[in-house]
Amino acid sequence: MTRLRFGLAGVGAGAKNLLTGFGQSELVKLAAAADVRPEALAALNRQFGARTYSSVEEMCRDPDLDVIWVATPNPFHAEHAIAALNHGKHVIVSKPMAVTLDQCEAMNAAAERNGRYLLAGHSQAMAAPIRKMAELVASGEYGRLAMVHTWHYTDWFYRPRLPDELDEARGGGVVFRQSPHQVDIVRAICGGEMVDSVSASTFRLDADRPGTGAYTAFLRFAGGAAATLAYSGYGRFNAAEITFGQGRARTAVVRGRSGSEEELALKESSRYTGSDALPVTHGQPFFGLTVASCERADIRQSPNGLYVYDESGQSEITLPPDEQRGEAEFQEMHEAVVHGRPLTHSGRWGQRTHEVTLAIVESARLGHEVRLSKPTAAI
Repeated sequence: MTRLRFGLAGVGAGAKNLLTGFGQSELVKLAAAADVRPEALAALNRQFGARTYSSVEEMCRDPDLDVIWVATPNPFHAEHAIAALNHGKHVIVSKPMAVTLDQCEAMNAAAERNGRYLLAGHSQAMAAPIRKMAELVASGEYGRLAMVHTWHYTDWFYRPRLPDELDEARGGGVVFRQSPHQVDIVRAICGGEMVDSVSASTFRLDADRPGTGAYTAFLRFAGGAAATLAYSGYGRFNAAEITFGQGRARTAVVRGRSGSEEELALKESSRYTGSDALPVTHGQPFFGLTVASCERADIRQSPNGLYVYDESGQSEITLPPDEQRGEAEFQEMHEAVVHGRPLTHSGRWGQRTHEVTLAIVESARLGHEVRLSKPTAAI
């Protein structure tokens, strides 16, 4: 089997979650990494035998790499993805795809100009229960899809953050960092239909920790379906209670304005080579509660897969246990590069998702509905 040789751009907390997937995948090999922290590069070399680089640009010139996964801070996604594409590499870029739509367009133009694949990930829409839910809806077995609701309540806002991570101008805050998951979820279940309009509100509920920590949005789709998104990162209620019947362990809680020495130390411990252990995944993927309502059934996640509620009552569809982070992206990129199959979560898909994210911000600022008047190409 052909294994794709990957370079990892950025070895922070997000990339740390990918390493178990890299270690277990039969489709890919982690061959190189770039970061500004020498200790992280040395550890990756010991663990994976990966070549190491002090800059992403230098790594992109490595002739023995097929794909670059861009997991650097959000403001650098466009720069690093374009550099990789211009050096003939395929690219996976972590969410959010970029900060502005112009950056998204430049990334897609670079992919198309160079004849390379650009995949927008990591997205919770790639989780097995969401993929199965989308498959059931698309089958037509339960009639027309009417609405999708996806709601998540976490302690995201009080986890250790660098100042940029809470700054919307630099692609931070819960709308930029979390809504791509939820927008992708509802778009996948709605069959990739175009979003016609967005009406949203955002909330700042802690004056001592500036930044947007919660939002709610209403989306209308071209085909007539509608969706609601709700997200709170203030850590009071845990959505796992209504999805799986129990809460999940809290992470380190940080109060006050971001950037304190204590918070920076906690943030450092969450990165690769930090003192926190690598995450262990088990059970089904979790990103709040998602419910799809069709003419003849409601469908939502269950502890083992999905519950379907129809005229005969409740039934459960059992799915395999949680995949490792990155596994779905590895599979999709491998199918594209090795077998020539088109990407589902292409750069154009990611650009359309980012357009909705920006519309959430704009609708909340203006206080009224925003119509997506210049949609990108349907995927």
